[in-house]
Amino acid sequence: MRPLGLLAFLALPLLSACSLKPIINHQVVDYLNVSAIASNQTILQNILRAKDGAPLHFGEFADIRGSLSINTSVSSTVPYGPIGVSKSTLRDALTAGAAISSSPSFDIDSLDTQDFTKGVMSPITPDTAEFFLNEGIDYRMVLMLLVSGVQPAGSDEMLLNEPNSSRIVCYKTPPGSNALPSNYTIIEAGASCAGTSEPEYYAFLRTINNAGRLYPVTAEGTPKLIGKPFNLDLPKDLRAIAAIDPTKYTMARTKNGQFQLMSATRKTSVVMCSDTGSGPQVVGVLASSVAQVPKVPEKACEPGNGASSEDDNVLPASAGPMKSVPVFKLRSTLEVIQYVGQVLAFQEQQTAAHPDLPERCITLEYEKLTGPTCNGGVLFHLIGPTPGPSLEQGNSVTYNGETWSLPDPEACTNPERCDHTLQTMSMISLLLNENKSAKDIGTTQAVQIVP
Repeated sequence: MRPLGLLAFLALPLLSACSLKPIINHQVVDYLNVSAIASNQTILQNILRAKDGAPLHFGEFADIRGSLSINTSVSSTVPYGPIGVSKSTLRDALTAGAAISSSPSFDIDSLDTQDFTKGVMSPITPDTAEFFLNEGIDYRMVLMLLVSGVQPAGSDEMLLNEPNSSRIVCYKTPPGSNALPSNYTIIEAGASCAGTSEPEYYAFLRTINNAGRLYPVTAEGTPKLIGKPFNLDLPKDLRAIAAIDPTKYTMARTKNGQFQLMSATRKTSVVMCSDTGSGPQVVGVLASSVAQVPKVPEKACEPGNGASSEDDNVLPASAGPMKSVPVFKLRSTLEVIQYVGQVLAFQEQQTAAHPDLPERCITLEYEKLTGPTCNGGVLFHLIGPTPGPSLEQGNSVTYNGETWSLPDPEACTNPERCDHTLQTMSMISLLLNENKSAKDIGTTQAVQIVP
């Protein structure tokens, strides 16, 4: 065999042994981790900007391209000289090597587009809030993050969920240490109050903490009857029945055997219900706009609310008496991020105002002012700030020359003693993803292998 042919023959096993499958798998996982870390740091940066009232900006990895190359080499040293003098063997004369290199590149697209901005500025839908409430997340956490305020039934003024609100609540009768707000008026800070007063934000937290365990129920509107009942001649009326638009109209059978055309039943609202021992009660309704909130059935929270029948095609009865209820006004995604930033600023202000007390944190449970509040049940809390740039870690970010870090992941066995910071980050991430449009983000990703 010729020397060059021998070298090519010896290189074949080396090439076959270097499978790129595990290398590619490792690269893909690394790229996904980098993308996830960048998304978390973008959210954290915007929360810190919101704390200071600075503009928020969003970006997204568009393309991540990985270029892998593998180079192999085999060299040989041919001994020469008098026969019988050289002691080199074939194994000593051959040298083989392989090198694998990766050259990743990426593109970043700005999400500060018209469609994305409109999306994050639009109020969260009741369906989205209902999703989080049905996911086992503490209802108090969901309402604190997603609800901008509560408007009592029959009132034109809303009790705001704003840590930086300058208004105060004036009570005619002093409430208990952890009592539901009642018999109060909302006034500007500094105005005269004949009774006991407290910041508006505290009054909202009282409302959430004393509402009882809340759960959502979908309330459907009562269908409207169209025309009078009629007898159905199937052979004659089949074509007309087939032409009915099911999204607008439906047909049901009455108890006397006739048929009635009526409007299609549609979901009208998501009702918040609570059972404090005296049976399920309507606490309020989730709404994106206070002006569009309809009245809800008084028995909306009772099982099988409205009329039920053994035959689903029997004409339903009325849903019963309707009433106006408190409205839980939903925020936009942008307002959720701004709210979390305000919570951080509020905690810093309260801690600075009470230097003789432990660090102050907003918690899901009512805590006395003199006790520690950052040791459990915390809504959102960061570690820091510490001077200098952040390390190469996915849970830290540098902002204005200081490092802020997220808490380490930890299994939550007792919700009242958990730190809900990472859960808050997860909710914000989902809300942002809901507003990302495919046309704003490049989807072409490529992995190039160069032998």
